[in-house]
Amino acid sequence: MVKVDDVKNSLRIDHSLDDKLLEQLIATAESYVVHAVDSQLGAEDFKDYQQFNWAVSLLVQHWYVNQQISNAEHIPFTVTSLIQQLRGSVWHADSE
Repeated sequence: MVKVDDVKNSLRIDHSLDDKLLEQLIATAESYVVHAVDSQLGAEDFKDYQQFNWAVSLLVQHWYVNQQISNAEHIPFTVTSLIQQLRGSVWHADSE
């Protein structure tokens, strides 16, 4: 799962002032990705999928960087693409 320190490293944040915000963004991004893939599942069901961690991390970074921008609700194409891959992977794993 995505950790605050990993996101801070990606964003080059060297202080702890926004740690609580990043924790909230991680939890929200995890929920967003899970529900975009399959609302019957939980974040723990994605622990073996690197696409999940990357989608969550990218979404958190996007939301953090675009806090003051009015069109921040736009989801980056890479996140959408990763969600599509997860839909296929999770569906395939469930059918086996």
